[in-house]
Amino acid sequence: MHAYKAFGLNISSEIPLPELIEGDPAGNVDLIIKIGDFNLPKLRKTQIYRRGIRADFGQDLSGNLYLTWEHLAAFQASEGNVLTVLPYTQDPNLLSLFTVSEAMGLILFQKGYFLLHASSVLVGDEAWCFMGSPGAGKSTTAAAFIKAGCKLLSDDLTAIDFNSSNVPYIIPAYPQLKIWDKTVNGLEYDKTDLQPVSEGVNKFSYQPKQGFPSEPVRLGKIIFLHKARNKKSSQPLNAVEIPTELLKNFPLPVILLSGDALKIHFLQSFKCAKSADIIQKRRPEGFDKLASWVEESVSIFVNSEMNV
Repeated sequence: MHAYKAFGLNISSEIPLPELIEGDPAGNVDLIIKIGDFNLPKLRKTQIYRRGIRADFGQDLSGNLYLTWEHLAAFQASEGNVLTVLPYTQDPNLLSLFTVSEAMGLILFQKGYFLLHASSVLVGDEAWCFMGSPGAGKSTTAAAFIKAGCKLLSDDLTAIDFNSSNVPYIIPAYPQLKIWDKTVNGLEYDKTDLQPVSEGVNKFSYQPKQGFPSEPVRLGKIIFLHKARNKKSSQPLNAVEIPTELLKNFPLPVILLSGDALKIHFLQSFKCAKSADIIQKRRPEGFDKLASWVEESVSIFVNSEMNV
C-alpha cells in the first residue's frame, strides 16, 4: 500500500499516485483507494470530459456513486472513505490521472465539501480562486500568480469547507498545476522544472511539492474569468448571480445536485459570498498584460495587509 496526503485526507492506496504528497504509513487513514470489481448501475452521460473521453455516471440504491471512462477505468465511491478502481488500462500514469480527478471528487462530495471546477492560489494569507468557461484561462492565471511568488492550492478541482462560524476555507489539494506549452513559454517557466502529463499534447505539470500548504486557507476572492469585450473589465457579482454562476462551475455530474443536495449547494454559495469578494474579470490579453495585472494585484493586497 502507498501512503499519500491530499485534500486534507490521509490516503492509503493500492495504486501509485505520483501527483500526491507522500503521507505517513502509520497514520490514521481517511480514504482507502483499492482495486476491485463491482457491478455498474444504470449509467447516464455527463458533461465531464477528460482526454477527450466523455464520462458516464451512475448511483445505486446504497448511495454508492460511479464514474466510468470507456477503455480507461470505472470508479465506485462509497461512504466518503473508500474509492474502488476497476482498471481497463494498464498504463499507471493514465490510471493515476483519472483517479485523482473527478473520481476523488466523488469522495469529497460524499464528505460534504463545497466543490468548484477552479484553480486556486495562496495570496498573502488568503486563497484566491479562479474559474470560468473552457479557455477562459483558469490555470494560466494561477500559473501567473505562482510566477509572481504565490503558492498553488489546487488545480481543476477546488474543495471548500466551512468552520463553526460558516467561514469558507479552501482545502489544499495536491501540488500539481497543468499548463499548456504556450503558457509555459509566455510566462517564461523553466521547462526543466516541469513534467509532461498524460492529459493532452503540449501540456506540462508544475509540481511544487516542497513548501506546499498543508493547512486550510481562508477564502478571500472568487474571480470569474472571461474574454468578452462587451462586459466590464471588472465588476462584482450580485447576490442573485452568485449561486447560479457557482452552480455552473460544479465539477461533478450535475445530476448530483438535486433535492437537498441542491439546497445545500445554494446555502454554501451564500456562505462564500458573505465572506469573500466574488467578481467577474476580463482576463488581460497577452502574457505581459496578465503578468502586470497579477503583480499589481499581489502588491496592492500585500500592502493593504501590511497597513491593517
